[in-house]
Amino acid sequence: MSLIGPRPERPAFCVEFEKRIHGWHYRTMVTPGLSGLAQVRGGYDLLPKEKVALDLWR
Repeated sequence: MSLIGPRPERPAFCVEFEKRIHGWHYRTMVTPGLSGLAQVRGGYDLLPKEKVALDLWR
């Protein structure tokens, strides 16, 4: 069994994404063991802005 959650980004990228993408920091608040929609449905070629939109979708 393994824990899953939003795929981590490199710290240098996170700093830049925080400045440019509203809601980016919410991706880091997901508890391990849960998965974000971006990881399940998005694939590897999503832009950071698309990842946030999927993970914050209700």
